[in-house]
Amino acid sequence: MLTLENIRFTYPNAGIPIFDGLSLQAERGSFVSIIGASGSGKTTLFRLLNGLEQPEAGRILIDGEPVTARKHFASYMPQQDLLFPWLTVEKNVMLPMTVQKQPAERSADKARAMLAQVGLAGWEDHYPRELSGGMRQRVSFARTLCAGGDVLLLDEPFSALDSITRISLQEWLLDQWRHLEKTILFITHDVEEAIFLSQKVLVLTGHPVTGLQEFPVPMPAERSREMLLEPQVARLKEDLIALLRSEAKAGEQYNLNESGIR
Repeated sequence: MLTLENIRFTYPNAGIPIFDGLSLQAERGSFVSIIGASGSGKTTLFRLLNGLEQPEAGRILIDGEPVTARKHFASYMPQQDLLFPWLTVEKNVMLPMTVQKQPAERSADKARAMLAQVGLAGWEDHYPRELSGGMRQRVSFARTLCAGGDVLLLDEPFSALDSITRISLQEWLLDQWRHLEKTILFITHDVEEAIFLSQKVLVLTGHPVTGLQEFPVPMPAERSREMLLEPQVARLKEDLIALLRSEAKAGEQYNLNESGIR
């Protein structure tokens, strides 16, 4: 469904590319996590997919067509919920549809349906300050769904939450994915989170990033946290941690070399 072919990208005045020959494929309806060392370009990748940045070379395709020919094919959910405090929960969820100039009544109906989908029916007239962190993230997810698109780009959406809330929302997100039949690309720094949620984990490698190493997750779609203790899964976790450590060390040396320090 989603294909990146030989992407090259450099930020203005940076001189050094972030990506050089990066390729990626995500099948329709899949859940794919993307991990990498700090500064490896995970969020930049989402900016390219969103059209907020344009590659210098290479192609980004959706169902074989350039993404520039498709509107609203992807929806983005950032690390912070970015809810407007002066708007009610319902009005916050309606925002993407308001921007798209959809009829107000239909937008309100869809917002209420999405809030019910994420377990927040009855909270429509409340304000963000009245919600817990986990509830705010679910409102943000409902708003992301209302933006339309078959691809959800989730950029570390649970990173600011406490561990218990985070675990609860991971399980909740898996349930949502199974019902919504969306393609999800999920950025995280947490290796265990990536394994628990995904069908496969992609690791950004190289300096600049030239590729993605792919690791299938040996767990069924219907999974439990106890499966994280199985030998194959535990081995995958250790392999991913070792790779990230190696990439982080190589990145530090690369940055030293580029700055002229030996």
